[in-house]
Amino acid sequence: TPLQQWYKDTVYPVWFKYVVGPFERYQYEHAVAELRGYGLMFDDQHNSHDPIVERALELLPHDLAVSRYRRMMRAFEMNAKKTHLPLEEQNYDPMVPYLAPFIEEAKFQFQEEQELLNFHPWDRRLYSGPTTGLGEPTEYSTFSCW
Repeated sequence: TPLQQWYKDTVYPVWFKYVVGPFERYQYEHAVAELRGYGLMFDDQHNSHDPIVERALELLPHDLAVSRYRRMMRAFEMNAKKTHLPLEEQNYDPMVPYLAPFIEEAKFQFQEEQELLNFHPWDRRLYSGPTTGLGEPTEYSTFSCW
């Protein structure tokens, strides 16, 4: 409609230039400052209990895994002591994705395993013994996890 076209041509660019753009820029700069303050990389924030990230961490070369572990331990210690890295050590780009290729490889491996085993997520049970992972006591319960 003409109203939608007018909105797209006139209102949205102004909205993006003065509201959305600066807000997203502020969020990005704030995240970078937080990561630099503790000496972390963006990929250090991934949940290590997620199956894909867990597999990607298994695929990491030893030197990258050790540096990730040391960064995280240093960040935990600095957080506990309420300190930050010195400014001269904060001049790096924390947004370099060192874990991304390994996450992609882990996704391919999971997909390949699922195709070979004819596995579907709705077939997986939390636990098939006398107690489910939810604490439900009926044997061979049909509680499934996604």
